[in-house]
Amino acid sequence: MTRQTRGSGIEGAGQGQPCQTELGEFVRVGRMSETAPHNEWMAILPDETEVVVSEAANRPDALGVAKAVSVVQSRSYLGKRAVQLIAPLLRAEGAWRLLTIDFGAEARRYDAEFLMCFAFVATNAELSSSSPYFEVGFSLSQVQEENEPVFCLGVVHKS
Repeated sequence: MTRQTRGSGIEGAGQGQPCQTELGEFVRVGRMSETAPHNEWMAILPDETEVVVSEAANRPDALGVAKAVSVVQSRSYLGKRAVQLIAPLLRAEGAWRLLTIDFGAEARRYDAEFLMCFAFVATNAELSSSSPYFEVGFSLSQVQEENEPVFCLGVVHKS
């Protein structure tokens, strides 16, 4: 993380200019959806994982950024849980690489709080366009007494 911020967690970002958050710099990106193109905001973490949040008033959605901070801090655990779900779908030797954590339109499309997109990289190979991709949706099913979220996981897309 590049630097801590105060208030909403977002500084700058007037009319789509890059803005700093706890996760680093978010930049506006144009994305396609089923119905029309739209703008979202993306930050790239030091390990090259992309974090995507929705746009609100020409800036990254503050609630989306807050959720992203929490998930990024827990991504090791959440990623392991997701890989436990998808690993049996592909019986080959290799490793899973987290590419994207999406809190934007794609997550809403699948009624998920967020999506984690993984690529499978076969042993002795590099990540390529032919690497299999899997998106795992995390849906908030209920909140327990301790206010700890309970997520339901599901594979929402593969290619």
